Amino acid sequence: MSRSGKVPRISIITVVRNGASDLAQTIASVRAHHYDNLEYLVIDGASTDGTLDVIRANEDIISSWLSEPDAGIYDAMNKGIARATGDYLLFLNARDELVVDLNALVPVLTEGFVMVYGKANMIREDGTLSYVKGKPLKSANKLLRGTPLCHQAILYRKSAIGRYDTRYRIIADRVLTYELVKRHGLASSCFVDMAIARYHEGGYSRQNQLNWQREEYQFLRAAGRHVYAEYKRLGWWYKLWIKQPLARLRKGHGRI
Repeated sequence: MSRSGKVPRISIITVVRNGASDLAQTIASVRAHHYDNLEYLVIDGASTDGTLDVIRANEDIISSWLSEPDAGIYDAMNKGIARATGDYLLFLNARDELVVDLNALVPVLTEGFVMVYGKANMIREDGTLSYVKGKPLKSANKLLRGTPLCHQAILYRKSAIGRYDTRYRIIADRVLTYELVKRHGLASSCFVDMAIARYHEGGYSRQNQLNWQREEYQFLRAAGRHVYAEYKRLGWWYKLWIKQPLARLRKGHGRI
């Protein structure tokens, strides 16, 4: 409980476009968990399938929703941030699932951390568990070397989050998380050793590897890591133009 005697308000934000069945899956996972001070927002990118029907059928649990064209997934998330009234924000994209009992997070959320994060069960396309992602950050630099956290397993304090940088269309969540940790320090964040969400692999970033690599290069240079950015780019070039073609050649000759 907070000092006022109320549990912290949590806003769950789901962005979607033409994903009726995926949205229904996410809504069902939110519906399965009771929390006394929950706000659920759905931001739709002007879907043309049955997504709006799913939203209207679940208005008993959806606190607020919006359907209009957007400039990408992070633009939609920024709209969610602007509409949210919670103390903490959790982003679950359509198809992702809430698995944590939010009541178990109350003792940590009342401490006022800028960021509370945990684990995510990473799910393959066939529905089986691939691996569990998420562990305590030892340094903000971990976010420069890769993505050790799952965005869907992070609760951000509304008063600190700001906005996603929409110049990044794939890794803006990683950029925002890095900047929050750098600005406020590791002590302002708290790791909870529990699964918060189920994340289904094969999303937008997996389908746009080249653009992802370009954005990571841009991010590393913006963070002042020019030499490391060039090192990473060399590694990508080697993998794309040498390692992968050689592997295909060996496989074509019956040698794996």
